[in-house]
Amino acid sequence: MAEDNLSDEDKALFRNAMQSVKPLRQSNKIVEQSAKPLPLPSKKTTFAERPLPTVFLSDTYRDELHSDSVLSWTSHPIPSKRMRELKTGLIHIQARLDLHGKTPDSAREALIHFISKETLAGHRCVLIIHGKGGLRGEKPILKNLVNYWLPQLSQVLAFHSALARDGGNGAVYVLLKKIKTEL
Repeated sequence: MAEDNLSDEDKALFRNAMQSVKPLRQSNKIVEQSAKPLPLPSKKTTFAERPLPTVFLSDTYRDELHSDSVLSWTSHPIPSKRMRELKTGLIHIQARLDLHGKTPDSAREALIHFISKETLAGHRCVLIIHGKGGLRGEKPILKNLVNYWLPQLSQVLAFHSALARDGGNGAVYVLLKKIKTEL
């Protein structure tokens, strides 16, 4: 406010309030200002460089699958045409993850990182190769875990076992959510 707009009463109140205030010491330091202000990062760059979210997946699954079991799941109603395209391998696979030979812990970490990274990249359909497992009559551990983990990931809309050319019952096509890139 300009001093001219203050009443005599306001000026007196201000002086009274400031009586005990002591001015700060002046510094002899010279603060240089940059010639140009630093550019702000673009929204696209900022979005792409965001840290990946922390995700926790349970390892407990109820129904054990066999190596020849077909995996199929959808989070909510997906148009039947889109689900048919997923089942028949008609959606272009934009990235692949091979979990063969991984321990359950390293497979979980790889899956979380892969799904997050591919979703951020704007990819919609990916292939995850989990293998059929079941060697020497054992249950397919990674297949069971992938079947249980994928529905826990919020980025996953649906998945279905792949066609033979893409790994058959040892792999799944995964349909990812489209994300908004605006902040």
